[in-house]
Amino acid sequence: MQITNNLLSYKLSDLRVKLISAKYSVCSTEWRKENFVPEYNKFYYICDGNGWIQVDGKLYCPQAGQLFFAPSGVVQSYAFSHGRPFTMFWCHFTANMGLSQLFRTIGIPPIMTVQDDATLLRYFQQLIDNRSNTQPTALLKIQSALLEMIAYYIDHAMIEVQDTGKFSSMNRLVATIQYIDENLDKELTIYELSQTANFHPNYFIRFFKTHLGVSPMRYIYDRRLEKAKELLIGYALSINEIANLTGFYDASHFSTSFKKHVGLSPSEYRNLEMASETLRPRVPF
Repeated sequence: MQITNNLLSYKLSDLRVKLISAKYSVCSTEWRKENFVPEYNKFYYICDGNGWIQVDGKLYCPQAGQLFFAPSGVVQSYAFSHGRPFTMFWCHFTANMGLSQLFRTIGIPPIMTVQDDATLLRYFQQLIDNRSNTQPTALLKIQSALLEMIAYYIDHAMIEVQDTGKFSSMNRLVATIQYIDENLDKELTIYELSQTANFHPNYFIRFFKTHLGVSPMRYIYDRRLEKAKELLIGYALSINEIANLTGFYDASHFSTSFKKHVGLSPSEYRNLEMASETLRPRVPF
């Protein structure tokens, strides 16, 4: 558990989030959307009603008093089921890291029962109240509430994780993920990573893909691009410097890979993110 906690601390210390939308909604019987892949993460806090949410092929039926996390980049569907439709607080937000992979690695479930709804509702209300607030501190209040909500979810969801028997092998995987993050600027091989996890290379590949949904080399590639996004926005580094720091080494190869993955060149992404820092696009929930 200590290594697991260390990884969480290590990853979350670099977490950056941006709110897209937040609202209290009374759904209708027409509440339905199928087989879409959102580019944003979602929190739903169910106040009343019935419905279902499917994430990555798994079906959930959250009840009143439960908080549900739906990650970005994963196939999802949702719909009204019977009786009264959902009434809920919800928010959409982006993050500079793949929260789905992190939570799945740690074993955090996507749904949890809320014990202290007053605290959670205060976070949601702070998001809602400050979205249209023009005061200079509004964005700080939004960031504070959103980070507090994520921390609340992690703290309480981990309490519900009772299966501690799996942590022996999981801790080795977690240590490997931390090793990857600390060495993104280097050439990494399956053999090297399997030795870090103390697994046979073939078993390591299967185990890694089972728990993270992607192969080790794909995970490294995705993490390099996520790190590149952070460096493009947060630091005044050249494209060549960022290519070296993320293990691409060649600026041309880095730019080609980045544009294929993101749809924009590194320079275009940097300029767009800096220009849209205060924009709040409206999207359906």
